[in-house]
Amino acid sequence: MKIVSIFTVEINALYSLQYDDRKTDELSYLMNCWNNPDYLQTFFNENERYLVNGFFGNLSVYEATEITLKDADRLENLLYKKAIEGKSNQGNALQTIFKPLYDSEINIPPLQRTKLKGIKRKSWLRIYAIRIAANTFVITGGGIKLTHSMQESNELLIELQKLEIAKNYLRESGILDEDDYELLETL
Repeated sequence: MKIVSIFTVEINALYSLQYDDRKTDELSYLMNCWNNPDYLQTFFNENERYLVNGFFGNLSVYEATEITLKDADRLENLLYKKAIEGKSNQGNALQTIFKPLYDSEINIPPLQRTKLKGIKRKSWLRIYAIRIAANTFVITGGGIKLTHSMQESNELLIELQKLEIAKNYLRESGILDEDDYELLETL
């Protein structure tokens, strides 16, 4: 596993993990999947039961694919916009869009597990990351969340594991907060 710099702005940055079994980092992998109609149609065909009777109402595979293509594009643009704005204005930093993984979490612990939801109301897109500082995050993965909880989806259970693996990797590498920023560049 290695950490790839996606977007660096002085001491504030957006990083993504690249796992040994992947040719690209996690953010690139997600965006490639979410911008690929064939991938999305296959995914929604395999999960059609959640589209018909799920939280999102009654959608066809085609409608779900179209919604996802638009939402993914907007989400990627927002991610880069916040990374840039966070350099000069902490009020617009990445932490304004990345939220704690669990809504009940009030304090910000070191290496906080976070999620970023898509832009569309009731979006099913999720990007998961570890928070280092207000504008420094390491993306660990993501997915399409069609179930009420992550525990109901095998794919999202893997994302929970990836968050823990990344958190432990950062901790073992001595990265706990923004003062350890230089260490990120060496991983």
